[in-house]
Amino acid sequence: MPFSDIIGQEGAVEILGRELSNGRISHAYLFSGMGCIGKKQTALAFAMAVECGRVRGDSCGECLSCRKISHGVHPDVRLYVPEARTKGATEKIYIDQIRDLQAGISLRPMEGEKKVFMIDDADRMVDQAANALLKTLEEPPPDSFLILITSFPDLLPSTVLSRCRTVRFKPLSTDSVEEILIRKMGLSKDKAKVMARVSQGSLGRVLNVAEKDLLSQRDRFMERIQKWDLGNIGSIFEVSESFSKNTDDSIEFLEFLASWNRDLISIKLRGEKGMLTHADKITELLEESRHKDIAALLNHADILEEAIRRLRMNVNQRFALEAALIGMGKETAG
Repeated sequence: MPFSDIIGQEGAVEILGRELSNGRISHAYLFSGMGCIGKKQTALAFAMAVECGRVRGDSCGECLSCRKISHGVHPDVRLYVPEARTKGATEKIYIDQIRDLQAGISLRPMEGEKKVFMIDDADRMVDQAANALLKTLEEPPPDSFLILITSFPDLLPSTVLSRCRTVRFKPLSTDSVEEILIRKMGLSKDKAKVMARVSQGSLGRVLNVAEKDLLSQRDRFMERIQKWDLGNIGSIFEVSESFSKNTDDSIEFLEFLASWNRDLISIKLRGEKGMLTHADKITELLEESRHKDIAALLNHADILEEAIRRLRMNVNQRFALEAALIGMGKETAG
């Protein structure tokens, strides 16, 4: 995967390409940005460029080394991902995975000049894993480097963050997502436009549209909230229970609430001229905004952001949902 295949992250690609060309690769990188915008793909492209050797500051994508990385079998490139080790458990990065990394990093490269170790969703490291990784970050070998990938850098210890070169990834533009949906997925322009807005700059959310249609999901969420009453504790418990069996479902529901709440804030402040995620639902947004207070909406935004952060920290899903919805109910009642 050459850097040219990375969509919408020109700034990050430019930084990495320049460091490759100058021969100044850091011992550890932190790829930070919202989920599903190309951080892991860029990490793989970076690893490919380091190991390729044919193209200065990039990769050819065709040589044996590039093909091995594409298929996940290059001996000098390793990717660690969170694992769920018991049924229904939240996926985490465990200490034995970091110990495996440390064992690998102590060896000489087998084929290339450097070894590359990537940790996806690094914020999901358990405390013991993060503490063990810190020792490696403090004394990195010169023939290896690490890439930590995260959407929630604030969940990583400050001691880890301070030892990494941060590369920030931005949300994809609506136009970029719309173009890809039309060109690669064959969607109509009208549907692609709506889907691009709902994606909130995250291409990964809509590339899996065959498995989970975002618009259908949004309709289900809207149907659910139309039936609840934030002032009714029984209604809140019912909604919380329906989404509490899976952390990803809980987060997706809260992210929808947060995006809907942002649109309500935008309408209160700017009217219909603001950039709305759910612009195709302008009638519903205008009607609801008439009954909302801007101070309450701003507090709702804080409550939802904190709830999403807590879910990422593996707190009890149902407790986090109930706390958020009860908090929003109090604001509404007040």
